[in-house]
Amino acid sequence: KRLRMDVNCNPASTSGQRHYTPRLRFTEFFLNYAEAANEAWGPKGMGGNAYSAYDVIKAIRQRAGIASNDKYLEECAANKDKMRELIRNERRIELCFESFRFWDLRRWNANLNETARGIEGDVEIRDYKDYMTYGPIPYSETMKFGNLSQNDGWQ
Repeated sequence: KRLRMDVNCNPASTSGQRHYTPRLRFTEFFLNYAEAANEAWGPKGMGGNAYSAYDVIKAIRQRAGIASNDKYLEECAANKDKMRELIRNERRIELCFESFRFWDLRRWNANLNETARGIEGDVEIRDYKDYMTYGPIPYSETMKFGNLSQNDGWQ
């Protein structure tokens, strides 16, 4: 995680602690698989693999101490849309403070101006156009690779 519990907050002292940024957490890998499996084969479909989205989410929740008779998970197991919402919520909880949320919201084409439910926030309202989901490709990159075309909407 990027927010460490053992960080030394005293700027006057030094420590021999090693600092590193993990590139891919095990739980992130599971959540990525669960999201893709649910979209491809539904909550309980395996598509020739060993695990379904349901199996992976169940394993994540068991590791977190949630009982094996999880009624909400069982309710979501029959519906692809409900499982999608469950997986998105699991990503929000498991990957908090790790800088994933903004990129997840962009990937899902969610409203970037909406605050979390139950929270009143002073949010700067921006007018996002559809083409702004993906940024422009730098001109220098398009010059290097002749077959590379600019993203739609960008000049």
